[in-house]
Amino acid sequence: MTSDVFPSGPVRYVVPFRPGGPPDDIARIIAAELSQLWAQPVVVDNHPGANGNVGSEFVALAQADGRTLLQGTSATHGSNAVLFPLLPFKPHTALVPVVPLIEGPLYLAVSQRQPFRQLEEFLEYARAHPGELRFATAGPGSPQHLAGELLKVKAGIEIVPVHYAGAAHAMQAIVNGEVEIYFGSDFTAHPEAAELPLLGVSSRWRWPSAPSIPTLVERGIADFEIHGWFGIFAPAATPGETVARINADVNDVLSTPHVAQRIGSYRYMVLGGSPEEFAARLLREVSFWRELVRANKLSIV
Repeated sequence: MTSDVFPSGPVRYVVPFRPGGPPDDIARIIAAELSQLWAQPVVVDNHPGANGNVGSEFVALAQADGRTLLQGTSATHGSNAVLFPLLPFKPHTALVPVVPLIEGPLYLAVSQRQPFRQLEEFLEYARAHPGELRFATAGPGSPQHLAGELLKVKAGIEIVPVHYAGAAHAMQAIVNGEVEIYFGSDFTAHPEAAELPLLGVSSRWRWPSAPSIPTLVERGIADFEIHGWFGIFAPAATPGETVARINADVNDVLSTPHVAQRIGSYRYMVLGGSPEEFAARLLREVSFWRELVRANKLSIV
């Protein structure tokens, strides 16, 4: 299919996670803009399961005409390669990188039912009460899960993961006080979560859109760094001219002021760039997650 006829019909924009969380929210912003630009429906299709692997495989097996796209993440194309070594498909060969979308850290939030307002208070209590405190995750192997496991290792504490069916349910759990802490990224976008105390951010340096929140490294958790990103992928055999067309159009969408403003409300950084730049990023990502998971003996159980 050549770029001058793409798209010749509706486009399926697959999100490999449940509705309601940050991946779904960002996908709907991008899809709505592309629908107008392409004068074709761009339909967000949630295919959750196995930390994004189910939806990723669905797109990998789709017709390679650009009309089935995947919004992959640092899980589907980063940590999953280490956590799920026996996948029936290879994400980095079955799917071609098209364009990176956003990047952002995780924030350590504490339930308002808890007295902790400083990281040191939380750590002191956790060390004195091993196994008592629970942290929500968006599912086994999710960035939220890995962040909690990394905190256990780096801070020398024992906290218990409670797995939920996606980030939206995990966020609701911390709001309702079902768990004591949660590593999340979308607090400002959800009014009911906006008042949760944030004890630290998982970036190595203070995040530009949240400069008042200290890093966990600042608070004494050495080498603590977890970041997430989203990007668009297509089946590997998708023609180069179609990939180039999608890349150019998505970059145009990302540069639109109102889109940048909406994405910024999540405290995310807009990325964009060429397929080649995205491919280079993916190589770095796999190395980062492999070292993080293996060096700290992190697990999905």
